[in-house]
Parts: sequence; structure tokens; C-alpha cells
Amino acid sequence: MLNRRRFMAVSVMAAVAATLPAQTFAATPLRAIPKHRRIFPKREEDGSWLLHSDAPYEPRKVIRPEVIERVFGAGAFNRLSQRDHWAMIEAGWFSGPDLHLPVPLGDPAYDVWKGYYHPVTEAHDLLRHLFAAKYPGRLRSGSYLPNGLTLAEHPCTPRYATARVHSDIDLLRCLFDVASMGSLIEVVLPAELSTLRAEYDDPIRMEDLMWPTTRLNAPTGLTLEQKMRRSYEASQRAALAQHLPKA
Repeated sequence: MLNRRRFMAVSVMAAVAATLPAQTFAATPLRAIPKHRRIFPKREEDGSWLLHSDAPYEPRKVIRPEVIERVFGAGAFNRLSQRDHWAMIEAGWFSGPDLHLPVPLGDPAYDVWKGYYHPVTEAHDLLRHLFAAKYPGRLRSGSYLPNGLTLAEHPCTPRYATARVHSDIDLLRCLFDVASMGSLIEVVLPAELSTLRAEYDDPIRMEDLMWPTTRLNAPTGLTLEQKMRRSYEASQRAALAQHLPKA
């Protein structure tokens, strides 16, 4: 039963609500929050490395279009990403018959997952977005970025796009370039390259390695002779270090 105080509060709320547009009280979908993502290089037969994101290799359930439209209004389904779907499912908003597992052949939800959320295509998109500002005009499909990365869009349906480096040195340069961006993306170094990675603890060798990624913004450049001399001096120091006693 309402007492006088509660009755007055409810009356005031009802009066205020009546003056506001109906969409003020419309349900709002939950949006996915950007998270730290890891990129894993996987060796190919020709010695190159194909990059994969840390996403699952199988599609995840999504919310059925008719459920989205019923809850959030007409047109809401096309405004949501599959990551938004997963965020709402993980939050417990939808379950059971509200959900659909994408399957190959004739399922638009599967084509969207394959084209944008599969680990290979997603790694391409994450890195393309990351380097769009640093290397403007160099992100054409098949182009070779200064850090050794090749981004390619392949003519097929569902969409297929790849991020690839063609040597161990290119992979190392790409890894350092990603780290220099201070982003939520991390390239995970394969264990077999740990020895090669240690060679670039020397600042001069690191500078030589990353020169292709910094030369466009460098105020002054070294001559070819100077760069060759610095590389030679760094290699001499590395050779000498191999014979020094370990601490």
C-alpha cells in the first residue's frame, strides 16, 4: 500500500515522465569496450610469418536479429558489431533461444564473423587501423610497409585479408614498431627468435633496425657511409661481447 509520501513521489515522477519524449526511456544496447589484444605470428612453409589475433578460430553465438529489433528498436541490429553481441551475452542480457550460432553456407552472420572476426582477418584489421596515421598512403592492398609488414585483401567471399612479414628481421622490426605506438595491441615474440631479439639490446643496432620506420620523420639523416660504419661498429661490439665473461 502507498502511504502519502510515496504516493506524492510516484505522482511527481509520472508527471515528469509524461513531459519527456518516449525515446528517453528506450532500452540501450551494451557496447563492447576495447581490450588489450595479442597478435601471434605463425611460421609458413616459405619462411614468412602469417599474423593471427587472439580471437577464437570458431564463431561464437550472436543475438538473433528479431530479438535485437524487438528490444532495441528497428534498425538496431545493423548498428551493432558482433563484439557488442558478445558483450551483452557475457553480461547475461540474452541467452538460450535468443541466440544463434553462425554456420557456413548461406548464413550472413557466419560471413560477417569470417570476414572480420576470424584471427587472420582480424589481425589484418587491427594492424591496418594501428598504422593508418603513421603510414598514410602506404596501406594499399599488397603494399610493403617500412616496418616489413604486408597487408593484403584477397578477392574472395567471405572476405579474407592477411597481415604477413616475410623474414625474421621483418617480424622483429614490426614487433618493435607496434610496441612504439603505445597501443592496446601487442605482437608476441615466438620463442625461437629470442636469441635474435637479444642482439638488438644494443642501441645502435636497434637504431639501424628501425631506421626504415623513422627516416621519414627524421630531421637529418645519416649518409650511407655513416650508417655502414655504425652497423660495422655494432657488429664488432656484438662479436666481442660473445667472448666476455658472463656476470
